[in-house]
Amino acid sequence: MSDAPNPVLEKIREAKEKQLKELDLTYDWSGDHEQLTKIPSEVFELEQLQALNLSSNLLKSIPKSISRLQNLTTLYLGGNKFTDIPESISQLQNLTLLYLGDNELTTVPEWISQLQNLTSLDLAGNELTTLPEWISQLHNLTSLDLSDNELTT
Repeated sequence: MSDAPNPVLEKIREAKEKQLKELDLTYDWSGDHEQLTKIPSEVFELEQLQALNLSSNLLKSIPKSISRLQNLTTLYLGGNKFTDIPESISQLQNLTLLYLGDNELTTVPEWISQLQNLTSLDLAGNELTTLPEWISQLHNLTSLDLSDNELTT
């Protein structure tokens, strides 16, 4: 058993101590840590965060406690194993960028329409077959990536 520090927990500790606005927990393939299968609960104590990157992990779910991160403007969840995204994210009303690309989504959850500050929504590389009508309610949206899906109309 190794006594080496856990790089993920070290990044979280540093973000807490330095009151960092960004936390990047992307799996970087360097082998310094395992891909995350769940988000460490300590992340949800970092209420000062404005950007959280959880890309390229093995995440399938997000705890409701993500709603504590009220200052988030950018949330990267791309390259995981999500088949749906929890409605608790709809409480993050400051989100302007939401990256959900390269997951296993078959539908776009309607609660996304509540994120009225979104300017960029990335849904590329999923399994979407239709785009919901309500997407037009996102009046501030300037970028919508739907590439590499199974859209028929």
